[in-house]
Amino acid sequence: MPDFAVPTMPMRDPAETRAFYEKLGFVCAHDHPPPDSFLFMIRDGVQLQFFEAPGIDGTIRDHTCYIYVDDLEGTYRSFAAAGVGKLMPIEQKPWGVPEFVLIDLNGNMLRVGCPRLEM
Repeated sequence: MPDFAVPTMPMRDPAETRAFYEKLGFVCAHDHPPPDSFLFMIRDGVQLQFFEAPGIDGTIRDHTCYIYVDDLEGTYRSFAAAGVGKLMPIEQKPWGVPEFVLIDLNGNMLRVGCPRLEM
């Protein structure tokens, strides 16, 4: 298995966070009960982990994750159809990557982009 990283982001409520990500097509691989609540969600090759932090301010965007996908438009349509979170349109970024942003119910910012960079 190659080396890889998995982001671990805060969540206020494990059940609500799990339901949010399941609407986006993620599957729960692990749901650890209190007092040390922890979620491990998977969608295709994307893995996200969440730790319980009931006091986080969901309006502050200081927790982010970048997700690279092969089908940016398809992923965007899928996330839009889920109707959860704050979804922003696909934009071509100055660094050559088209991407969109989804902010989840905990204030975590997911930036989703296509990895095809032109050199």
